[in-house]
Amino acid sequence: METIEKIYLSFYFLYSFKYLREDIVVKNFLELLETIIKNQEIEQNLKKYISFVEALNNLGYKDFSKYLENLIAVNKPYLADVEQNKKELSLIYEVSKIDYDLIKGVLEEKFEKYSEMFNNLPYFLNTKIEIDFNNLDKIINKNGDVYKNERAFIFNGSELKPVDFCDDITFKDLKGYKEQKRVLFENTKAFLNINNQNNRRVNNILLYGDAGCGKSSSVRALLNEFREIKMVQIFKNNLINLDKLYSILKDIPYKFIIFADDISFKEDDETFSTMKAILEGALIQCPKNAVIYATSNRRHLVRESFQARYGDEIHLGDTLNEITSLSERFGINLLFMKPSNDEFCSIVLELAHDNKIDLSDEEILSKAQKLALIKGSKSPRIARQLINNLACKINLD
Repeated sequence: METIEKIYLSFYFLYSFKYLREDIVVKNFLELLETIIKNQEIEQNLKKYISFVEALNNLGYKDFSKYLENLIAVNKPYLADVEQNKKELSLIYEVSKIDYDLIKGVLEEKFEKYSEMFNNLPYFLNTKIEIDFNNLDKIINKNGDVYKNERAFIFNGSELKPVDFCDDITFKDLKGYKEQKRVLFENTKAFLNINNQNNRRVNNILLYGDAGCGKSSSVRALLNEFREIKMVQIFKNNLINLDKLYSILKDIPYKFIIFADDISFKEDDETFSTMKAILEGALIQCPKNAVIYATSNRRHLVRESFQARYGDEIHLGDTLNEITSLSERFGINLLFMKPSNDEFCSIVLELAHDNKIDLSDEEILSKAQKLALIKGSKSPRIARQLINNLACKINLD
């Protein structure tokens, strides 16, 4: 009990790292210690213990010391005073002395007649962290700078590599598809605003449909719509390593969109079954600080054949269920279809007016129809290509 009291009080001596007291996990931890110290009823002790472990788990952690270390890495101290920071870090890392066994033992001693009940307490880790005071910057900056200062990453199958994100596209630049953009925006906003003390989850999203309609651009635009979000792009050949990406992201105190662009599978593709299991069904699940947004030109992500749909398999329904099973594991499916001729014309004119194209609407639409005929498509991509040509005064007539 003396150890618990000392560590509880030590947090009130923090100044450089005083922000820790406002962190949801640390706050729950201190409330647990306070409840134990004040010898309150068993119900209050248990509630505070469960609240602490839930808050820790909701952020994808089992090890409280590891969580503290990453929190410090990202936020850094308020003061530049090295000696003060050393003192405070020593106090903070004393927390690792309070582990599951210590709390369980104290509760068993306090409430002896319920001692057997405490064997059912959910477990948490608290690993002892050794502080290298000769390399204090390494402790404070460990993993912090790269994730704090970078917003876009590529997953290469084993690690995250930051990439320069130069695209300034926003939803305002993407004409049409208002309902699709609304759902994408609201789902992302809800993802950022989720209270980590509850078990709410937003849905993964599949954006599918015709090529050139802005599926990928809509996802990329989220980096400019929400400055606090981070994005990791994963290519199809690395989807089989999605579980490794989960393991990396769960220890990073930021929220990530996992962006799988332009994916499709053959019916016998090994990656198909792996991704289906990892999306929903495997023991390893997407961490709560990540959500998956995938794009595809195919509704069910699988290249279907007439043989698969009308073949001679006895249990044809099983085949069709297998084909649709992956797309159904995305909670939200957004369809991007090629616009009608009127919608195409509207998109062209909106883009032209935004870019102050010095031609009459009739001239612009005439050129748009010619380019669409040459390209064999009336899509937002074709409209954008036309406006780029006109803005740069490149005449293809």
